Amino acid sequence: MPQPSRPSPSERRSLLLNDVAHMGATTLQPLLQDSFRNLVTAAIADATGHLPRSSRKLLHGPHFRDDLVDALRWAEGEIQVASERMTWTGDPRAERTLRQLQQIGSALAQARAEEADRRRTEDHASAGHQVDTDSAATARLWLRSAHPNRFEQLLAQEYAATQLEPPAQRSAPADVFDAIEWGASEGLLFATMTPVVHDLLAKSPLAFRNTVAADAREQDERNVELRHPLLLRRWRTALDELAEMTAPLAGATSPTQLGSLTTDLDVMPRQAAFAVLNARRFLVAVHQRTAENTRVARQYAQTITQREQDEPDHAEHRRLFDQALHRLADEHPVGYDHIRHRLRPFETSPGRLDMSVLNADQRGVLKRQVLAELAPSQVSPYLSTAVAPPRPATPTARPPAAR
Repeated sequence: MPQPSRPSPSERRSLLLNDVAHMGATTLQPLLQDSFRNLVTAAIADATGHLPRSSRKLLHGPHFRDDLVDALRWAEGEIQVASERMTWTGDPRAERTLRQLQQIGSALAQARAEEADRRRTEDHASAGHQVDTDSAATARLWLRSAHPNRFEQLLAQEYAATQLEPPAQRSAPADVFDAIEWGASEGLLFATMTPVVHDLLAKSPLAFRNTVAADAREQDERNVELRHPLLLRRWRTALDELAEMTAPLAGATSPTQLGSLTTDLDVMPRQAAFAVLNARRFLVAVHQRTAENTRVARQYAQTITQREQDEPDHAEHRRLFDQALHRLADEHPVGYDHIRHRLRPFETSPGRLDMSVLNADQRGVLKRQVLAELAPSQVSPYLSTAVAPPRPATPTARPPAAR
């Protein structure tokens, strides 16, 4: 996200659509880095077909493509409220503004699709995705859940056979903010405790929420300290509270969705009607900041994961963990085969799971079913055929190393 600009508001002039329509990438780039509103203006010009080719390439390139979704989201909300105000006041520009809103909506949908594709590509390249799509690896992990104590014994044996100390045990993070705060405490995130950060941490909930509200109102005077890992949770909590408080005043569909204006402004006093429109504009700003908070949290989480994997002993820890999983599968071949049998209907090819069919929710349901079937109280592990077809009478033999 572009950083707060150094010039004071009185020294800064926001770009107009006519400015960026004739501005090349070399001239435009520092202006986009200087001001979020300039980025919004460029995004609108791009959506309406008035951005030079070099500037369009810059906007969709690696420097700004992640920020483009935020800018278009903000532009869509701003233009929507502007068109509502123009329609109410009988402004002749209302029809043109509505067409512009439709163009921005189409550009936002495309930018979101491109963002989703990039995230999908990154996810597919991750180690976690490789495990999730591997039937054998998934079966071993599920078998670990069925025999947790035995797995810990096997893992301890693996560590005892090496000179490597087991990693310190820690509970699973409750949410992404928990993981980020842990990463900061472990030095996996570079988080400087400035006086401003100390001051924000010491604020009461109300004072902090007021700070967040002021930050949302001033798009080009951002308090970048809110991005600090130890403030990210408080920032999100305050944003959620502001959305909950503002949504009824704005006549919004929900705290997370602005929706169409359903309030009849014509039957309201003029001042009250403008208060509704201003509340809608503020809710748009809160939504933009919430999206920014989500993206920053995701980036921090990715950084923590990457830096953990870059640790010198990470590969050896991973090898010992996998070795213990393989030994567990060798000790429980019937349970392992049963899990593989239950996963087979979701494979696109032998040993490869189709994530579009076995999504996260379905995966969780199936895992719970399988673990129930593998419980010691069950007479046979093959009790359920609701998800998978009957197992072949003669299984194909396979060596332990193939697991």
